Amino acid sequence: MPMRWAIVVIKSFATGAFATLLALVALVVALFLYPDRYTKDVLHHLGPNEQMGWDPVSLFHQLFGRHWKFVILSIPVLIFFIGFSAGFWFFSRALRPSD
Repeated sequence: MPMRWAIVVIKSFATGAFATLLALVALVVALFLYPDRYTKDVLHHLGPNEQMGWDPVSLFHQLFGRHWKFVILSIPVLIFFIGFSAGFWFFSRALRPSD
């Protein structure tokens, strides 16, 4: 019986990792499909031959204050734990006694 629970935990870890990867892919796809929605306000101030550099540290610092590192790291961890919890619930149903 303990080996079955170990397999459930391993499958749940895989589900959490897949959820995190899926969220990252969705973010990248959204940035490529809708670039104007995320960059319109910034790019419309530039001239035709001007270039722009990104400074994500100052952007995150403005949005989240001095705890920006914690916020940025906690988002993927939260997505992972949601996927892990859903996977654990789903895979452990087979091991629970039926009512």
